[in-house]
Amino acid sequence: MTTPIVAGTDGSEESLAAVGWAATEAARRRVPLSIVHVLDPRFASAHAQPLPHDRAGRFRTDLPHRARSALARASRRAAQAAPGVDLRIAAVFGRADQVLTDLTARVPLLAIGTRGAGGFPGLRLGSVALRLACGARCPVVFAPAGTAPVVGEIVVGIDDCDEAAAALGFGFGEADVRGARLAALHVWAQPQAGRLDGYHDWVLSVGPVNQAAAALLAEQVAPWRDKYPGVTVTESTVHGHPGRTLALASRGADLVVVGGCRNGLASVPGLGQLGYAMLHHAQCPVALVPDAGAL
Repeated sequence: MTTPIVAGTDGSEESLAAVGWAATEAARRRVPLSIVHVLDPRFASAHAQPLPHDRAGRFRTDLPHRARSALARASRRAAQAAPGVDLRIAAVFGRADQVLTDLTARVPLLAIGTRGAGGFPGLRLGSVALRLACGARCPVVFAPAGTAPVVGEIVVGIDDCDEAAAALGFGFGEADVRGARLAALHVWAQPQAGRLDGYHDWVLSVGPVNQAAAALLAEQVAPWRDKYPGVTVTESTVHGHPGRTLALASRGADLVVVGGCRNGLASVPGLGQLGYAMLHHAQCPVALVPDAGAL
């Protein structure tokens, strides 16, 4: 049986954006989509055993109303995004961050919103998303609320910390299945304070060429060019702040792919600086890809 792509939902608009993204991706890959809602175990009754809905789309009546509502909304969003997708629905009792992180050891791809229904208004990244980013064992796509136009470009961001092979492999695979272009972007130096405040600053910053960085990027990209000869690729070495530069590049992309650098920030163990910056500032969905040693 083909392993499904998984999308986590709590009924929030951000999680529904992730469901829509995952449904479209499942249709592209011709695999099932499994939508998972995690319930607080404190609300479990003695007889409640959450299971997938039946073929008619009915949900168990012993599930809390909020869970049934969240799953129903997610099912509708998936059907709208990818009519006919092979859809499975499940509810699980437990802590959302633990349940979803455990799932990443058994599935090829998981999608989640950048934040859920709880937390502080205006917060870009929720606690569940942050913990999943730090501990996931498979690629995870974090989808912000709102829809963006399809521009046909995947951006793979690479910095000195990055595990480039895993990120490039995922990015090339995505570009291939979508028929999209791929832009491999290596940010090789820190700019002066106050630089790169807009798109034109980013374009101007491309001027200085670091030959060593260009050679390293070409070496990293070469095996994937050979594996995916149908993918149109551009390679750019950019002088700038990695997070800010890639956030600006995300404005013209359908997906930004970065590696899951496991040395992490001092304040966020397990998550690299580039991944952290993208989860907070990217203008499109972000794929965080663990390095091979973490898979």
